[in-house]
Amino acid sequence: MHRSHPRLRAIFAVALAVAGGGASLALAVERPASRSFASTTLISDERPLGGPVAPLGSLAPRVNSNAAVTPSASPSGATSETAGTTNQPSVALGPVPYELSQIRRIQVGDQSMEQAPLRVGNLDILAPLAEYLPLLGASLTRANPDNVPGNLSMPTQEQHFQINLPKGPPIVLTIGKRSAWIDNHEQPLRAEPAVIGNQIYLPVFSIAPLMGAAARLNDEGTLVLTPTIQSVELFPVKDTVAVTIKTSAPVPAGTARIVAVKAASGNGPKVYIDFPGYSMGFDAGNSTIERMVAAGAGDVLRARAGMPSKFPDTTRIVLDLKRPRVGIMQAMPDPTMFALVLVAPGQAPRMPASPQPPEIIEIPPDPRASYSVPTSLRGLTIVVDAGHGGDDPGAQSRHANEKSHTLDISRRLRTHLQNRGASVLMTRDGDYKPSLQGRADFANSRRADLFVSVHINASLSKTSSGTQTFYYSAISHGLAREVQKELAKATGRPDRGIRRSPFWVVRKTWMPSILTESAFISNPTEEALLRAPAYRERIARGIAQGISNYIAIYGRGRRG
Repeated sequence: MHRSHPRLRAIFAVALAVAGGGASLALAVERPASRSFASTTLISDERPLGGPVAPLGSLAPRVNSNAAVTPSASPSGATSETAGTTNQPSVALGPVPYELSQIRRIQVGDQSMEQAPLRVGNLDILAPLAEYLPLLGASLTRANPDNVPGNLSMPTQEQHFQINLPKGPPIVLTIGKRSAWIDNHEQPLRAEPAVIGNQIYLPVFSIAPLMGAAARLNDEGTLVLTPTIQSVELFPVKDTVAVTIKTSAPVPAGTARIVAVKAASGNGPKVYIDFPGYSMGFDAGNSTIERMVAAGAGDVLRARAGMPSKFPDTTRIVLDLKRPRVGIMQAMPDPTMFALVLVAPGQAPRMPASPQPPEIIEIPPDPRASYSVPTSLRGLTIVVDAGHGGDDPGAQSRHANEKSHTLDISRRLRTHLQNRGASVLMTRDGDYKPSLQGRADFANSRRADLFVSVHINASLSKTSSGTQTFYYSAISHGLAREVQKELAKATGRPDRGIRRSPFWVVRKTWMPSILTESAFISNPTEEALLRAPAYRERIARGIAQGISNYIAIYGRGRRG
């Protein structure tokens, strides 16, 4: 069991064009069907954004007088499941950045509320947003009593409702109350939600930032509410770079556009990613100013973001590259996250047609009968990390401890991988404890192709059970998916799926890296299974088969 509390994130799918060495190319991102925003004509000039480039430090999260229109952000661009909600401070209610009397109508995405009467107050403007919330990736429902603080007795229960977001806890509101609740934390509002003509009216400037949306007044007096691009992060992974882009709402099919621009005189190759209908959430008060949003990593010199003057309703992310790179699509379960994985030309792997959801498969009487012919792993260097060790026993039961099980499983895994042709290195091959950084350095210094950390899970609840696999960088998702699928199949235990988590050993290693939790030592049934050598053999065989599947699907280039 890894003792760090996981900060969970997952990343969805996107396609990236080849950067440099040819003519401009535009590709549409394939996303689930949904209402589309207005399309935008693409350009491929060498100066996509106007205005000065702000330093990276200027993007530090802050609360200021424009807090009403600045989306919540977690430190360092964090994009965890609970980023910006759990344990966040109350939003400071500074002045609304516009004169409320100037607002003539409200538009959400590309849908105008022409017929909806507005209620203008001293501090906010009320509008019937309920049916338009899906355009911001949200929905309005009756509140779940578990989410409402205090006593729900008497008819006041009918006055509670909640805004459900794509990720994280809901925003709980009460008719006539000037505050909201998010994960048991109170957030002040400028005005109370109200029921007018059988419709629920919400305070626009109060609610927008809580949803991660931006509010912008155009020259026609229309207040435009849009989802936002919330963060851009670069993850160097050996000779590859994974780029993640977090949005506040799922991107409808065909909305985002990707343009690769060849190198020109005085300029290197670059890639544009355009998001029509999305605002730049990094600084809504100065959305036309180009900003550096991520420092360089690997072959990416830097990532910039801004809203081009030619396309004021579009946020453009620009990746400045050192040399031409090939982008590969990485499918992930979170529709509000994109993953762009950059590799050298000729190393792009063969990708599955669509994401493969986790499976729960009953183990056959002879589990070996369900395995395919092992894929050769010849030429690969794989580091196997037996969790804990030495004075750190890990999770414990009355009969055994985690460090003993992980070492035994790791040795068995080494044998299976060697039998398939791989060169296998162990971070520990005895009862001693390498440091977490030492384990990562061991793999990095040997330029390993893959890293697998073996752990056993534990819980305060004796009923918790099953297998689970963790990863961190986007390039590790495919490995996690294939190993988890085979691990669940081999053990016959509940499939808890894969999750993104910043465990040290998978965050600090440069190659595709995963951390497996193959059973719960706190569960009496699984604890008994772990004491059986045959069961530990199943675990090792399942992990090895998952690695073979991964290599068969993604090939031997830098994989995703």
